Amino acid sequence: MRYDIAIVGSGSAGMAAALNAKIRNKIKGEEKYLVKGVGYCETCDAGLYRDKVVAVVGYNHEGEEDANFLSEIASKIYYIPMYKLTNSLDSSIEIINDKPLEIKGEKTVNKLVLKNTELYADGIFIMEDSVSPSYMVPGLEVEGPHIKADREMKTNIEWLYAAGDCAGKPYQYLKSSGEGQMAVSSAISHLDKLRINQMSLQK
Repeated sequence: MRYDIAIVGSGSAGMAAALNAKIRNKIKGEEKYLVKGVGYCETCDAGLYRDKVVAVVGYNHEGEEDANFLSEIASKIYYIPMYKLTNSLDSSIEIINDKPLEIKGEKTVNKLVLKNTELYADGIFIMEDSVSPSYMVPGLEVEGPHIKADREMKTNIEWLYAAGDCAGKPYQYLKSSGEGQMAVSSAISHLDKLRINQMSLQK
C-alpha cells in the first residue's frame, strides 16, 4: 500500500513512552507499571507527583537536572545514580548508592526494591540514554541526541520531517503539538507542489 504521508507516533507522550520502554533494558516491573507510576519524562509527568515521594534512577548526568526539577514539586526525592555522580544535586535530594532490582506496587507503583534496601515511592522515573535517531535513519543529520530540523520541521532528508521530543527541548505537549501541525503542513505543501508540477507536465 502506498500513502502520501506516513506519521510515526500517536501522541507526544504515549508513543515516546512506548518507544522508550521498548529500547531500554528493563529493571523488573518497569513495563508493568508504565504510566502507573513509572515515567521517563519529568517535564511531562512532574505535576502528577506534587507533594509526593519520587525515586529517580539516573543513567547519565541529565538525570541530575531532572531530579533537581522534580525536587521543586515533590515532597521527597531519592536519586539512584547508575554512573559516577558529580553531585550537582539539590541539597534536599537523598542519594542512594545501590542497584535497582524490581519495581513493585498494586494498582500503581509504591516501592522500588534495591539490592540492599527498599524505597517507598509514589512515582519512579527512569532517566536512561535512548537510541540515537541517526541509527534509526541512516544519513539523518542530528544535533546531539536530537534530529536537526528547520522552522518548517524539515530534516536534511527530503520528505522526512521531525517534530516533538526528537526535535529538541523543551519536552512539552504544547511544543510537540505545534511542531506536529507544522510538520504536516509542510508535508502537504510539498505534496501540493509536486501534484501541480505533475499536472503541468501532463498538459
